[in-house]
Amino acid sequence: MAVNNHKLAHVCMLVEDIDKAVADYREILSVLDPKQLDNELVFYKDFGVGEERLSFATFPSTECEIQFMQPLTPKTPLYSRLDNNGEGVHHICFTSSNVREVTQELKDKNIRMKNDGELVMDPTMPWQEWGFIHQGPGHGVLIEVANAYLSVNGTWQPTIGLPR
Repeated sequence: MAVNNHKLAHVCMLVEDIDKAVADYREILSVLDPKQLDNELVFYKDFGVGEERLSFATFPSTECEIQFMQPLTPKTPLYSRLDNNGEGVHHICFTSSNVREVTQELKDKNIRMKNDGELVMDPTMPWQEWGFIHQGPGHGVLIEVANAYLSVNGTWQPTIGLPR
């Protein structure tokens, strides 16, 4: 078994208008969890892998973060999902100090993974890899597993000691 610091890291929502979602959640969080407004919002105007491009925002927290994705490219899976199902929770994410090891453990337990457990990464963040547990074993929810990260001055950074 992998020795990792597993953590429920974030809940990510698929939205039609990321600016409106951020503004709405700023108002909500100002009452319900003001500490999530203490740090600079992590915002990537154009983020993703290959043709799947999206705008991405995160309210940083030492607890569970709130994230938003707005698909930018028509005829891609995220864009189609938003078009067909509307806004809502896309996935929950658990982070680990070694996502490759955790992914192998999940596969060894015959937990069904999307893309056969192949990890993906954005080339602008080669230290960050992630994969998804299929929504079947997740009871309708995609579960992301990713390398641990820190939100620093509006960007994601690797945690100390993370394999790169």
